[in-house]
Amino acid sequence: MPQLPRMPRSARLPADAVPRMEKFGRFEFDPVGSDIDASDVWAELQQPFLELAQADPHGFARALADAVLPAGGFALFGAARTVWNLLGSDFTSSTYDAVRMGALEFLRANGVPDSRLSADDRRFWQRHRDEPWLVGRPAPTLEEARVTPLAPGETRRIARMTAAPESNVLYVRAAPGGGFVAVVDAPAGEGDPTCSQFDWSAAETLHGLYTRIGEAFQTPVHWVADELLPFIPLPPARL
Repeated sequence: MPQLPRMPRSARLPADAVPRMEKFGRFEFDPVGSDIDASDVWAELQQPFLELAQADPHGFARALADAVLPAGGFALFGAARTVWNLLGSDFTSSTYDAVRMGALEFLRANGVPDSRLSADDRRFWQRHRDEPWLVGRPAPTLEEARVTPLAPGETRRIARMTAAPESNVLYVRAAPGGGFVAVVDAPAGEGDPTCSQFDWSAAETLHGLYTRIGEAFQTPVHWVADELLPFIPLPPARL
């Protein structure tokens, strides 16, 4: 039986490549929620692969694919981001494409909205798949929606982005001159109790504004008012 050609030495990965890719994938997906110290990421999860990647880019991509494709999950996402980081956005290969598509399929299968993807990942998906990323429910009609009217100048809290004390909070306000505005209440900075406000979106009707907010959120954030929730098209992601 003929022997397969041996992998070039430059493309031989560390024995713990898969758990490193998995850890890096979690960090890249959610730097805050991953509880991974950002100051350790480069030295622990990227630099050990740099020499291998630069010495034999295609061999490195092939070896990484061989390691992470059977593992799946965040290891795929971490490997895709690693190739991007170490070899650049112009690098292409069939094995890299397989890892990248596997990573996107993993995110999609877990209900991650395309708002969480990079613009380049969205273009990659559109080039390789002739189907939408996720299909959510339509916004409720005027007759279906239960939207409490706002008096001129009145403000209502409708969403909180995260559980963190410094989280942005979203309000809707009836503009004195007509129409409605979504207003973000944002902390001024870490350790600073003061907040700043800015207008985020506007619409002629409150129903129209809720529809725009729902389309922007795609999935529910940390807290959503009951009357806004039906306007959010997708259920919470499972990751």
